[in-house]
Amino acid sequence: MTDRPSIRATAAAALAAIACTLPARAQWAPFAELPGADRVNAVDAPAGNAGRIGEVRWDAAGGKAWFQYAGKWRSVALADGAVGEGEPPADPARAKEYRAPRGGRAQQATRVPSPDAKWTAAFVDCNVRLEPAGGGDAVQVTAEGKDRRWFGSADWVYGEELDQTTAMWWSPDSRMLAYYDFDETPVKDYWLIAGLATTRTRAVGTGYPKPGEANGVARLEVYDLQSGRRVVVDVGTEHDQYVYGIEWSPKGDRLLWFRANRRQDRVELMATDPATGASRTVITETQPTWQKNSPTVRFLADGRRFLWESESNGFANWELWDLEKGRVARLTDDPWPAESIVHVDEERGWLWYSARSGKVGINSQLHRARLDGSARERVTKAELHHSGFRIAPGGAHFVATAEFVDVPPSTALYAADGSLVAQLSKPAADPYGKAGLMPPEFLTVKAADGVTDLYGLLYKPKDFDPSRRYPLMVEAYGGPLVATVSPRFGSVENATEFGMLVAKVDNRGTPGRGKAFEGAAYLKLGGPDVDDQAALVKALRERPYVDGSRVAVAGHSYGGYMALMCVLRHPDVFQVAVAGAPPTDWRQYDTIYTERAMRTPQENEAGYDAGSAVKLAGRLKGRVLLLHGMMDDNVHPSNTFALAQAWQQSSTPFEMQLFANAAHGIGSPAYEASKWSFILRNFGMWQPKAVGAPAPDVAGGSVPMKAR
Repeated sequence: MTDRPSIRATAAAALAAIACTLPARAQWAPFAELPGADRVNAVDAPAGNAGRIGEVRWDAAGGKAWFQYAGKWRSVALADGAVGEGEPPADPARAKEYRAPRGGRAQQATRVPSPDAKWTAAFVDCNVRLEPAGGGDAVQVTAEGKDRRWFGSADWVYGEELDQTTAMWWSPDSRMLAYYDFDETPVKDYWLIAGLATTRTRAVGTGYPKPGEANGVARLEVYDLQSGRRVVVDVGTEHDQYVYGIEWSPKGDRLLWFRANRRQDRVELMATDPATGASRTVITETQPTWQKNSPTVRFLADGRRFLWESESNGFANWELWDLEKGRVARLTDDPWPAESIVHVDEERGWLWYSARSGKVGINSQLHRARLDGSARERVTKAELHHSGFRIAPGGAHFVATAEFVDVPPSTALYAADGSLVAQLSKPAADPYGKAGLMPPEFLTVKAADGVTDLYGLLYKPKDFDPSRRYPLMVEAYGGPLVATVSPRFGSVENATEFGMLVAKVDNRGTPGRGKAFEGAAYLKLGGPDVDDQAALVKALRERPYVDGSRVAVAGHSYGGYMALMCVLRHPDVFQVAVAGAPPTDWRQYDTIYTERAMRTPQENEAGYDAGSAVKLAGRLKGRVLLLHGMMDDNVHPSNTFALAQAWQQSSTPFEMQLFANAAHGIGSPAYEASKWSFILRNFGMWQPKAVGAPAPDVAGGSVPMKAR
């Protein structure tokens, strides 16, 4: 008689042999092979641009304006709004404005021609050299630069976070050149490994200061071409500061620049006498959270007075300053953010500008204010988003385009008081319907604080049926300095055609709503901002057609961080997360960006810990896919590896795909393929096929209501 243990052993061996011969299952498929991919790829944005016009030319004295519409020139009478055909008179040639070249992302230009085109300032071997345009002997301006001491350049973090894409600045008359004297010696290197897909790797390093570590030291010099003299600019005695935003005054008699303390809650506009290097503070702005690094500075025609963007009351407003005499007038003092300068009419004393003053706080409206601060008014009336402003000479008329998320754009001519003179274009008729699409739904939901309004968008599939239940996909970003919800018409989310809902929201911590809204996540990134993403889903899942048991969140960079923190901090809300290039612990990112919102780890250890996906790794209950480029010099791969290690050490399942040659933006087709395979698989909308087997036929993502 054969004993039972032997039978069990034989059976186990047989099962093991069978298991070894079973085909492996691919966990992702090429995008085109996913169910519904053909529908996703077939989506076209609705043709909603019919209501926009092109160039506008004014003849205020002749009482007429011309505008381009549908490829043709048309005219409009300013008095009665009569629209007709007709070509405008020839437009006189416009003088070309001098623009210095910019380097690539986070890099400074290495060659900068002078405005008169006679010289080129070149960064060569860590020094500044002037090369004459017609050939001949170059002028060696500096010679001390070497290794990590540069004249005419700056480091990665100055380029990435302070927009210093040039480090040499010509005066308007081409007589003087200002340039950085930048010492990167204190900054530690971060090393990436290149050649991971080849037989030999190599180390690629760059200086990268991380929170709480030493920054590079920025100084300035000015070189006078006529005298051959170098002047050292007095930037102050504090080395742990930021010096940036360098430009010349219109007359070229002052070098203007910003100086910010390391916390970036204080920003100063500085003015330097280029002949002596002596500097003085023109304006100081402070905030309890962080101060905008580069407020707008716009000079008037006299080259002395300028418009200044101040956030002193918690919202961007306009002030008029004199470079020598100080503040002249407070032009606006509104409880909403001013946006941009549209036109300055000095002759009649008006500043025209856009501001977010409507009932919906992200709609732009046209305003004007007296340059002496005596009056201001909103001139657009409709509660829509306005753009494309053109102001007539003399200011008696203006042109504007009005639209909203679900309202196609149309353009009109208005009198200065906002009254309609003529409709220049008509909105397209039902662009979404003609494209066979559902228009997005504009959302207003309460933030996690139960008080603050958040704005978002909800996209639905073409064949949306409210009697069915759909999984929900949240596309997240949510970080400081970037808002993603636009009131403009014509947006789409192709992924709805997989059979799902797609939503996005601008949480507290994003810009454009005032300092209180923007600073709500100060010292606690990954807190209120993440809670607001959860608040969006909680509001949506109250709708009967939203399947709250199938909710995914995905994003890249800060959006990747948000995806991780959503699934870790709110496992009852989010079951699936795809995190592309995520900063997983703010100790891993750079000084300027991180410390602006979080201060240093030494000052805010609890905030760094609470906002660390690595520290919270043990909370994972959902499913996560990590995606990262191994040549990412922005959010380093160590971010993903730190989190992966935490899960590996605790034997917590997760998925990861790495890209050997990709930087921060991952262009591989496998990025989208693996992302959507992961989401569809975890939504039960796609089943991985056995390698070599035909693809399974899986139905779409919505299910009848009664099935739930």
